Amino acid sequence: MGSKFTIYLKQKGGSTESAQKAIVHLKDYLASVVAKSKTFDSSDAVLVDENTTPTLLDTDVVVYLVRSTSKSVIAKKGGDIAIAEGSTILGLTDLNLKICEVYFDRLYEGSAKELSGAVYHEAAHIKSNTGNSMHNNQDGFLKGSPDYNGTPTDKNNEFLASHLSRKVSMNAGY
Repeated sequence: MGSKFTIYLKQKGGSTESAQKAIVHLKDYLASVVAKSKTFDSSDAVLVDENTTPTLLDTDVVVYLVRSTSKSVIAKKGGDIAIAEGSTILGLTDLNLKICEVYFDRLYEGSAKELSGAVYHEAAHIKSNTGNSMHNNQDGFLKGSPDYNGTPTDKNNEFLASHLSRKVSMNAGY
């Protein structure tokens, strides 16, 4: 053990206040995930601005906070965001590009709870390397139409913990 899992929320748009509050929620959520992990003994959630490129471990996750789909990092890097453009989903993960993003303009009044839940959800997609099939047999934060007003369920935390040590080559330099 002795390892730390970190989610970086890279802010490229949206409210800094909401993002800072979301980090507090994420730290709580991740503590429950790490408690179920066999690989990590601590976790962190860190807010970085768009001009900061954190040094990542190969198990860390970066989720971009963008103002709207029109500012998508996935689209900028050549990925397909049609599913996000044609719906009201809060975030999207491109498994090929290894990019996760959350759309600030879709959060209810800039809700920090929704933001933290969406970040958790997108991190689960990238760590499990699964698209929408991740939602099968899930509840809470990981189901197809999640309600982020609560907290992740034990089942959610067990799922994420089971994939936490998966190595991902994310690029935080976008």
